Amino acid sequence: MSLISVIELSYQAGSKHLFESLSFSIESGDRIGLVGHNGCGKSTLLKLLLGELTLDSGQLHRQRGLKIGLVEQFLSPELEAISAHQVVLDTIPLEEQVIRGYQVDTLLQQLGFDEATLQRPLNTLSGGQKNLVLFARAVILEPELLLLDEPGNHMDGKAMYFLKRYLSLPAVPSFLMISHDRDLLDSVTQRTLWLRDERCYAFNLPYSQAKVALADLDDAARKTREAEEKEIDKLKVGAKRLATWGKVYDNEDLARKAKSMEKRIDKLEVNKTFVTRGSGLSLKVDSEFLKTKQVFIFENETITSPDGRPLFSIADLNFRPGDRIALLGVNGSGKSSCIEHLMAVYQQEIGEQNATRFNPNVRIGYFDQELEQFNVELGIADWIRQNCTASQEEIRRVLIQWGFPYLDHGRRVNVLSGGERARILLLTFLLDQPNLLIMDEPTNHIDLQGKEELESDLTQEGVSLLFTSHDQCFIQNIATRFWWIHDGQLVELHDSDVYFASQGGELGSESRSGQQEAAQSNTSQGESIKIEAMMDDERILERICELEQLLADDLARKAKRQKPAKQKLWQDELDELNQQFERFLNR
Repeated sequence: MSLISVIELSYQAGSKHLFESLSFSIESGDRIGLVGHNGCGKSTLLKLLLGELTLDSGQLHRQRGLKIGLVEQFLSPELEAISAHQVVLDTIPLEEQVIRGYQVDTLLQQLGFDEATLQRPLNTLSGGQKNLVLFARAVILEPELLLLDEPGNHMDGKAMYFLKRYLSLPAVPSFLMISHDRDLLDSVTQRTLWLRDERCYAFNLPYSQAKVALADLDDAARKTREAEEKEIDKLKVGAKRLATWGKVYDNEDLARKAKSMEKRIDKLEVNKTFVTRGSGLSLKVDSEFLKTKQVFIFENETITSPDGRPLFSIADLNFRPGDRIALLGVNGSGKSSCIEHLMAVYQQEIGEQNATRFNPNVRIGYFDQELEQFNVELGIADWIRQNCTASQEEIRRVLIQWGFPYLDHGRRVNVLSGGERARILLLTFLLDQPNLLIMDEPTNHIDLQGKEELESDLTQEGVSLLFTSHDQCFIQNIATRFWWIHDGQLVELHDSDVYFASQGGELGSESRSGQQEAAQSNTSQGESIKIEAMMDDERILERICELEQLLADDLARKAKRQKPAKQKLWQDELDELNQQFERFLNR
């Protein structure tokens, strides 16, 4: 039964045409991922579904009395001093709060909060925990349809685990979720709505399979378009020849045939198969190697918080040219503080640098997680001119190439969306060609297609990159080395699986024993994982499925692209997990 039906919907935001004849439906029981490049109108579509905006044309039918829950992106500042329990409880009508208070605690515990954590004020929680509270505020009202706008933003591995686990429950209401996280989409959705080129492409598949299906559609469309254009070119030659003969031989029959053929050409031109324009994001960075043994080095360094509190120490780590290093750690461990420290040292004279030292030839391109440099009253083109050395003509050309029409070049950067700001910052990298990229959560604001294009650009030979991300696929596709903030130290980790496996503990727990045992096991037993110390029975089953998929995916690759060493690690871990799960079943 349809909860919402959209028929031939069109909508224009200002001078930008977002949708043209969109048609789709949301059925009871649907778990839908809504994807598309930044600026295609995903958040606008949610507002249209909620009735907050009026469509220009078409029809939108909601089931009578349909109860919709919206999972917001941001908490109101006035809620920061209130406990997680109270913030969720306050969404329930006052007369029901006493008898339904237990439901709030039960829900928050399902989302990973222990009793102590759910009584803590929100300003003491991580960004991922705050997002889970926003999610709980919508779910506790028992909607029939959930609309989620980037629920996984800023979530570390633990918070993401609890979100995925809840969204996978059979009793979860139907939902439509905007997300740029491939793993989240593949884990919890079974349908995909893809917004692109003012159109909607619907697939009864999760994201990764839908992406393949869309690529097949694009490939078929390109081949059909090529055949149509060949036919049109052939008809044009024939029409021109007939028209010429009609004049030379004064033959009206030939002239009529030429005009008839021209009408056929016009009809074919109008009805040519549509071929996508793509997202317009492409980053090409300077891929030359620095002619030295190191880009920067840490020697007996201590990273502190803004108030001077020590966060972790670094004994000796060397960043080499061509390294792509993922900086790993739970929220609040000090990843951003480490990057801020590096940027502060980079501003110092070479002779003033001590425990952290840069090669003097380094040129940094810095991607700030909060994109704070855009909080100014400047137009797009003026902001780029102020932040790079390119000429006005080159800036205008690249802006248009990246999907910013000339009329938008004067738009103030402080009113742009996060995705638009991210694209503009990446554009300055293209223009200035840095030889070291430092990127703090670059995937937070970039759409899925842009993220995949960025992966391709960042894996060019010679690119030097230090980055943080909560996107597991992005980390594993990009990084060649892993630095882990663990137990008060920044250490080299030779297998990222150890870190990701350690993310299954309870939120709010003061103990880090699972992570400590993982690190000790990594150094003393050739990186084998002490699974029982890190996972409960439910996590064991989830990890078994994950490992089977990793093995299947790697074995499906061409032999030269496979990773035999990883396959052995995965298989060893899988054998151990299967034995543990059998013991669990035989209890």
